[in-house]
Amino acid sequence: MTHLGKALAPRGLTVRLLSARRRRLRPFVDLGPFFLFFGISGVDHGREARLERRFEEEYYPHLVTLRPSGSLPPGRYSFAGLPADANRRGWAVEEGGLAQGELSEDGWAALQAWLAQGGGEGAVQPQVLDA
Repeated sequence: MTHLGKALAPRGLTVRLLSARRRRLRPFVDLGPFFLFFGISGVDHGREARLERRFEEEYYPHLVTLRPSGSLPPGRYSFAGLPADANRRGWAVEEGGLAQGELSEDGWAALQAWLAQGGGEGAVQPQVLDA
């Protein structure tokens, strides 16, 4: 609020690419068929969670760190103004104000193209994601 009692319009943040690296995948070994071949059966309770985690690691291989110009409190955010593919999973803002996210190949290409066109200049609005 200003001294006149009017709310200020939200300002857009400038976003700078700080770092990006491709995740190195660990070998994935599913021993279920091996045990089943030898007649050892049972229920693998954590298998679906492991397969889901492996899918996410393969589909979102790029770990990207952005630096927003304004200070944001720690939490999960969506940045309105970013390309939809780059904003699909949201961004985790840490104590130092850096936003980290995991991007797919399409999301990484869209973010690079967006930054190359000058899209990071005051065009991003942070929106808090529900936990």
